[in-house]
Amino acid sequence: MISTFIYYFLSASAVLFYGIGINKSISHADSFSSSLLTCIKSLCATSASTAVAYLFVNWLLVPVQLSELYPFFATLIFILFTTLTEIFVGVGISQSPIDFSIPLLSVFLGLGEGISIASAVLISCTCVLSFYSMAIVFHCVRERVSFYTDEGGLKMYCVLLLCLALIMIAISGFNVSWFNLYLSGGAK
Repeated sequence: MISTFIYYFLSASAVLFYGIGINKSISHADSFSSSLLTCIKSLCATSASTAVAYLFVNWLLVPVQLSELYPFFATLIFILFTTLTEIFVGVGISQSPIDFSIPLLSVFLGLGEGISIASAVLISCTCVLSFYSMAIVFHCVRERVSFYTDEGGLKMYCVLLLCLALIMIAISGFNVSWFNLYLSGGAK
């Protein structure tokens, strides 16, 4: 499970390599406390809807050979759990399209790539965490660069896209062979 988490959080990050929410993570400007509450709300909705949708697909759609319809039913299940988490967790939090689009796409990714219910939930939750961690990194870069740029200088969006490119190159070029040695139980 730790290798799945590392893979989907870093080397196959939903934001960096799948492109889920790149524009939203760059322009995400919430405060830390509201981002934390939004992240908790998204994680609750994502984990519950991924688990229920995985069971629904495997118990009902696969036996009758209608597994191609899983996005429709996953969306309905996601809407149900998003509404429930909005009632219980999201009271007083302003709703944005990020609250819906990022977790929904993460649910689709988890259902499509998960081989068990645990791996599907882990993949979808890791994708949501990857988005919010990238939003924090971009917010920090934006704040740091704002000290050194003047009004007519380099635009903030360009700086953040350069930061995104540098992060992708660093992760892609990073030697992860020591992860493989560690995760397989050591040298043989």
